[in-house]
Amino acid sequence: MSLEADVRRMARTGPFRLLPREALQLIAFSCTRLTLKAGQTVFVEGDAADAAYFVLAGAVLLIANGVERRVEADGLIGETALIADVPRRASARAAEDAVVLCVPREVFKRVLSEFPRAAAKIRAQALARSRNLLEQLQDVRARGFEG
Repeated sequence: MSLEADVRRMARTGPFRLLPREALQLIAFSCTRLTLKAGQTVFVEGDAADAAYFVLAGAVLLIANGVERRVEADGLIGETALIADVPRRASARAAEDAVVLCVPREVFKRVLSEFPRAAAKIRAQALARSRNLLEQLQDVRARGFEG
């Protein structure tokens, strides 16, 4: 697959859709393409999350608390790792032979520093998601006190 094809696919996903084409080209060019064999571990729960993975082909299984979730082509794994230093909340392994782009946080941050408008959009989106999560947690807490 070509760099342009990767850019087009990434442009439809997660925070990448908020970036201009030039920024996506820089990211795609700076990524490492990994070819995974079925069953191969991508990362383990608790590991430091320093990169996200964009699935180009095949599928990857996310495993947390005994629950598996399959991420197919054009899916993004570990989006939070692009903006925050957090531990992995799940393990990931190739469900079948797969190809992924490894997007290191440092690459993402460097590109955002060159595109401040896009960075502001991504920060606003992250803030909105955080606020939503806090509201959901407050609702759960309130229901816990009622019960």
